Amino acid sequence: MLVEGIQKVLVVGAGLMGHGIGQVFAQAGYAVVLNDLDDERLGRAVEGIRRNLDLFVREGLLTATEAEATLARITTEVDLPRAARDADLVVEATFEDLEGKRAVLGRLGMLCPAHTILTSNTSGLSVNAMAPATNRPDRFVVTHFWNPPHLIPLVEVVRGENTAETTIARVVAVLRSIDKAPVVVQKDVLGFVGNRLQYALFREALGLIQNGVCTAEDIDTVVKMSFGRRLTTAGPLETADLNGTDLFFNISRYLFPDLDNSTEPHPFFRQLIAEGRIGVKAGRGFRDWPGDRAERIRERRDRELIRWLKQDREQKEAP
Repeated sequence: MLVEGIQKVLVVGAGLMGHGIGQVFAQAGYAVVLNDLDDERLGRAVEGIRRNLDLFVREGLLTATEAEATLARITTEVDLPRAARDADLVVEATFEDLEGKRAVLGRLGMLCPAHTILTSNTSGLSVNAMAPATNRPDRFVVTHFWNPPHLIPLVEVVRGENTAETTIARVVAVLRSIDKAPVVVQKDVLGFVGNRLQYALFREALGLIQNGVCTAEDIDTVVKMSFGRRLTTAGPLETADLNGTDLFFNISRYLFPDLDNSTEPHPFFRQLIAEGRIGVKAGRGFRDWPGDRAERIRERRDRELIRWLKQDREQKEAP
């Protein structure tokens, strides 16, 4: 069910995240406008949405009729003033650069109607650093969608120091209407909740490699074949309760002092970048990426995420 007063959603930046964000709003029944710098980028975005919808149809998550109706709700527009003039909700999803986002949000603040809620999709930039640029900090929040946004349920809603409670409530209601699981982050902290947890794990992984404890392959295997599987059903604090907080306290007493606490990237990590080992796009990073290995992993990831989407739907539809 659509949230009253929210009819048109504008997504500014139709790249990796933006086109998926636009898709989930359109699937839920909202009219969506995708905006980007040129028609070529917008064409790629629509084609990406079409591929996603075709996958959903094959997996039984949508009918062919529902997929076509979703596409029909999406329009593209290069001209930002025209795209913004009657938007009720805006999701800014441009490149992860603070000054760039501030510039876009400043334009949106001038172009959008007074009632429009502005949001920014960022992985961890400060909401308070962006809010003043909007000229409406009371109607601005961060909405951190996770990649891939058409498959991951979580959206972190980060309040700024001047965000109105009505804005938080309205954004949460809209996200629930598109079948997302919103969590309100009550304080402006870099990285929010999810990425702070994710990068704490990443830092420890780097420390283990730096100290010769194990390889990158070993770390990925440990995570995927142990607590990674468990985390899909029980979070870290639920796990502590299930096993006993006294047990976790005793382990923490000897383990916390020995965990990595580096405040700068490890030397070997810097060397990795210096050698051009920047990941899949270069054919090597922590691991080598020959042939279609990356695509096979993405396909496996998406199949697993789709399995969870199906399970979530079955639980909601159960009597």
